Amino acid sequence: MSTRIEGNVAAEWRANWTVVMAACAGMAMASIISYSSGLFIEPFEREFGWSRVQIMSGHSIAATIAAICAPFMGVLVDRYGPRRIGIAAVFTICGSIALFSQTGPDIWHWRLLWLPMTLGIVLVQPMVWTAAVTSLFSAGRGLALAVTLCGSSLASIVVPKMTHSLIEAFGWRLAWVGLGSIWLVIAMPLIWFFFTSVVDRDRTRRTEKVAPVVRASVWQSGILSWRFPVLLVAGVSIALVVVTMVVSIVPVLSASGIARGDAAWIAGLVGFTAIFGRLAIGSLLDRMDGRLIAAACVSMPIVAIFLLIALPGSIVAAAIAVLIFGFSLGAELDIVAYLTSRYFGRENFGFLFGTIGGCLGFASGNGPVALNAVYDATGSYTPALWAAIPLCLLSAALFLCLGRYPDAAPLQPVAA
Repeated sequence: MSTRIEGNVAAEWRANWTVVMAACAGMAMASIISYSSGLFIEPFEREFGWSRVQIMSGHSIAATIAAICAPFMGVLVDRYGPRRIGIAAVFTICGSIALFSQTGPDIWHWRLLWLPMTLGIVLVQPMVWTAAVTSLFSAGRGLALAVTLCGSSLASIVVPKMTHSLIEAFGWRLAWVGLGSIWLVIAMPLIWFFFTSVVDRDRTRRTEKVAPVVRASVWQSGILSWRFPVLLVAGVSIALVVVTMVVSIVPVLSASGIARGDAAWIAGLVGFTAIFGRLAIGSLLDRMDGRLIAAACVSMPIVAIFLLIALPGSIVAAAIAVLIFGFSLGAELDIVAYLTSRYFGRENFGFLFGTIGGCLGFASGNGPVALNAVYDATGSYTPALWAAIPLCLLSAALFLCLGRYPDAAPLQPVAA
């Protein structure tokens, strides 16, 4: 049995490794704004005099709209395939990033510029890239999803330092233009030539007869079961902690007394453990109970939070904390995507994971706003750090409550 499974994994990778590579590039695109926006807080404060909550309000607008639109985008992915959506996402995200260079002194002008970015965020959500990989992998799905989601980890390594360097060399306006241009050149060729899915491949087979497949309805997929809200709340709880901390880590460390340049360097460490965490967890998910892995991973940020509270200004403590956050970040989305596919199947994965992903995005977008609101009110991030600990414990408990995977028929590629 083990040999057959390993053979299936190898066959899946031989057939579809280019899709995983392109999806990885798409996930990197989805993460650019998250890992770059924190570097623009201080330049915006100096030039416009805005508060940190005002600056992060763009994230809140985008996250709210994206959360509302995510389930509908999931339906489109399930029906028409992720390829065309992914290509549109790259152009929209890169163009929207460059448009931020036109920010003026009116805070509403800044918020208005977030509207095209919001469309890009709706299009570039993780479900687009994971839906393609999930449709093509079964035996090796955990690792395939992990490699795909490593795109955001790679972005976390490169983007903070790249953004800091661009701002220092050219100013914040040209830094936005540079970010959009660089990532368009990197991502578009990979996605254009290699990104596809079962639905996209079936659509392009004009002469080949494909046997019709009876699709389960959305309501038959398990969205009304008790497990769906449990998984959703568990994912949202840990996203509020981990994504918020990773996105805001530069201002958090700067507020503790660490120089901004050092904070940007430390922030880049997130990607290294995120990659390790994703690959390790992805391999384990194909072999072990995902609930246990999830509970262990979402408990780890508690250690990082204690380090930041107990040793403010310590570069060593900050680096260790960031490495822990990175590992948890590397596991968080992978686990939720994998458990969604195992508890609820693949036929309506886009809608189901899109719904969960929209809520995760809402939490991720509003978490930094709440964090910086605490800073504006108290002059410290410490109260928000203490509040994050119960959320980690809640997430771990909910993952454990999910129960064993339901019995399912052998998974076959889903036709449109």
